[in-house]
Amino acid sequence: MRSTMKRILPFVLSALAAAHAVCQMPGISPVLLDDLERSCVVDANFRAVQNALAQTDGKKIATSLGVTGSVDGYFSHRLKDQKITDQKSSGRCWMFSGLNTLRPVAEQTLDIPDIEFSQSYLFFYDKLEKANLFLDAIIALRDRPYTDRTMEFLLRQPVQDGGNWLGFIELVKKYGVVPKDVMPETYSSSNSGTVNLVLALKLRQYAVRLRAVTDTAALAPLKTQALRDVYRILALNFGVPPATFTWRYEGEDKKLHAARTYTPQEFYRDAVHEALDDYCALYSIPTLPFGRRYSIELDKAVADRPDMNFVNCSLETLKSLAMRVLLDDHPVWFGCDVGQESVTETGLMAPGVYDFASLYGTDFQLSRTELFETYSSIPDHNMVFTGIDVADGKPRKWLVENSWSEKAGKKGYFTMTDGWFDRYVQVIVVHRKYIPPEILSLFATAPEKLPPWDPMFRALGME
Repeated sequence: MRSTMKRILPFVLSALAAAHAVCQMPGISPVLLDDLERSCVVDANFRAVQNALAQTDGKKIATSLGVTGSVDGYFSHRLKDQKITDQKSSGRCWMFSGLNTLRPVAEQTLDIPDIEFSQSYLFFYDKLEKANLFLDAIIALRDRPYTDRTMEFLLRQPVQDGGNWLGFIELVKKYGVVPKDVMPETYSSSNSGTVNLVLALKLRQYAVRLRAVTDTAALAPLKTQALRDVYRILALNFGVPPATFTWRYEGEDKKLHAARTYTPQEFYRDAVHEALDDYCALYSIPTLPFGRRYSIELDKAVADRPDMNFVNCSLETLKSLAMRVLLDDHPVWFGCDVGQESVTETGLMAPGVYDFASLYGTDFQLSRTELFETYSSIPDHNMVFTGIDVADGKPRKWLVENSWSEKAGKKGYFTMTDGWFDRYVQVIVVHRKYIPPEILSLFATAPEKLPPWDPMFRALGME
């Protein structure tokens, strides 16, 4: 017994010394460093993992065979598949997924086998409207110092790709839609990094000029000139949006329909005719009280329309409503943290699909609430639910239509387990007819305002 104590006593003393050092000193002392070195045991398992990580991405090593092999690709209820879209190197998921929810209606209305709306068309006006919002905010806050938090927020990112459902519907209501072949993709619409850089430079330049104005009568003409420059930049990169267009198409019966001339607004009314104001955004943010309505300052797509707003509900509410809408044969637009425990190559979204705990020998678990509290999870991508697998009245998994081309997932479709929904889905959009009266009534209440730097700002497509 005494010999055993002699052997372990140095380690006990070392641990106590390290603990004392941590409490007394803010830096990493020699004693603490010695403790850290002792705690890292370099055995055969350590060397095997180290060798593997030196040669490949840890996600590939950590992918769980048990999880990937436990999820099949069948769904008890599935909507009709449609051609997968591709947002490429742009943050337009909110726009792509929004337009994808309108396609089935247009196909039925027009009796056309498949249609894709021009994302480039809406992208043009989204950028123009965001530039206008930025300039208005700069004018309104021009007396504040550059170090003001809102001013800093504006100048750090004058215009970006992200958006949300409310922004999407406001753009469609104002500008309508056009078929993709009327205003096709360009390199810049599919790869928006450089055009965003150019727009940011121009808008920051005008921000400096607007802040220097002493005669308020000079503000409006200077802002107009700024918008002229922005419009020209957008037209060079995306093309000039059509005020009217003539279009014909081949129907489901292979017969050619006669050409017609439309405005984009007329085409939306004829092809889709959905009352988009009847669709409501329901979030489930565990760090905010449920049963309340919120809005985010400066988060809008069109200047004279309301800020982005939503009602915060329990996760169970989101899930039950999404299931109800799908079983009624309608797609559901939703937002999630797509980078969490999701395998792009196979399209599997499942908790534990990456077994980092086994790889590193330590636990990484955070609850849904803790993920929000630590800024570990925010909605950064939008997609569309187009199917559900139900057993005993409860969802087991969800079919997801993505906008990353057919190369991602299974020909563009992803499979989300219900456990993944529980952790990483934050918002759905459903028609008001499906929403219980006690929740629907909250949309008539005055919203509590959140600051523009809130994590939910233009969430759902920031990247």
